Amino acid sequence: MKVKVKAYIHYLKWSWEDKGEFEVFSVKFDDDNHRTYVGEQEIEIEVPDDYDPRAQQIAALEKQKQKAMADYQKTVTDINERISKLQALEYTA
Repeated sequence: MKVKVKAYIHYLKWSWEDKGEFEVFSVKFDDDNHRTYVGEQEIEIEVPDDYDPRAQQIAALEKQKQKAMADYQKTVTDINERISKLQALEYTA
């Protein structure tokens, strides 16, 4: 199926670059010291008729879940290390 979308073309050139480049965004940005707005164009893109984003969304959520689990495990490990160090200290009043 064909889908029409608006494309916003900008010219980007950082001060350390010799040559800038044109980039396309889905939003219009304000001009600043490294990016200027060139123009807007409606483009037509071909999308598969049976496109279903769910598999990609599930994969992204699985990745997010793995990161959350790893962060949680690191936090628990850090807490356990602190507990162990406190238990190893000899208490003096």
